Amino acid sequence: MKKQLAIFGPYPPPLGGMSVHTQRLEYFLIEAGIPYVIFNHGFSKNLNVIPTNKNPLFYIKILFTKKFSLFHFHQIFFFEFLFYLLFSSVNRTPFLITLHNETLLNCGSFKRNIALFLIKNTKRMRVVSVSENLNEFLLERKINTIFLPAYVPPKKISFIALKKDSRIHFVFSMWKFNKNTANGSYNVPLAFSFLKRNKDNFKMIFMIGDEKGSDVQYLNELLTKYEIKGSVLVLYGKNLVDYVQNGSFLLRTNSADGYGISLQEAMDLGVPAIATDVCSRPKGTILFRDNDIEDLTNKIDYIIHANKEELLKSKEKLTYHLKLIEIYKSNL
Repeated sequence: MKKQLAIFGPYPPPLGGMSVHTQRLEYFLIEAGIPYVIFNHGFSKNLNVIPTNKNPLFYIKILFTKKFSLFHFHQIFFFEFLFYLLFSSVNRTPFLITLHNETLLNCGSFKRNIALFLIKNTKRMRVVSVSENLNEFLLERKINTIFLPAYVPPKKISFIALKKDSRIHFVFSMWKFNKNTANGSYNVPLAFSFLKRNKDNFKMIFMIGDEKGSDVQYLNELLTKYEIKGSVLVLYGKNLVDYVQNGSFLLRTNSADGYGISLQEAMDLGVPAIATDVCSRPKGTILFRDNDIEDLTNKIDYIIHANKEELLKSKEKLTYHLKLIEIYKSNL
């Protein structure tokens, strides 16, 4: 039987960091001649994509699926740490897991210790950390891990120009909008507070990947509360790379994050990026103190008046996705 890779994780639609990562990786899998199947934690399907329809019973099915030579799980839920232990006991196929954020660092000590216990007792598993902080944390605890940000460069970009007015436009993106995501990790109120102060001079291009999973009513309530309805253009389900060049910069106000691949995407297309200092960021990102609107305002002013080439001179050309392909090859 030909050796084959199985990937378990989200696949578009909707558009999000993990789903875009999985979709873009397909090109490089095909280019490398790696046979693969993607078990989509969602509903869409195509030739190599099998939807799970978010059915929990699919986890049980995968426990007993032994026709693959390597599995790669993209961490979605906390209970999956227990699943990985079960998988290593029942299936015995080697596998990778990618941790896409720093939840393990930021959760309570009891919950974190349970996760670490499960990870340490799981066999034939290698952890991929998109966060350098998390990777160092796991290495200190003798866990087999590698630092590989999830950024995969797009193979196709179709620039879509937007109608503009005299204001400075900037781009803000998130997977889906609801009370938890807006007021939690993405810290949308900080971005809206800045815009309220400066709505005569700035306009936000607000990109949301998942419209069906978003609370549109709550978004409208916030836009009304901050008095910025006329200063926000909301776009649902669009590719960030097709629109980001409409902005003078990309803003990421996350209070909890893993890396921020949108920052690298923007800089690769010549758009400066600004983000909180809550985790390691792509080189070239302009950092501001978490939840500090004064520091944010100062950094935005710096970006607007600085030379763009100077801002982007320390940006790197990333090849982490090629390292992941090599890991696949060495295990197949």
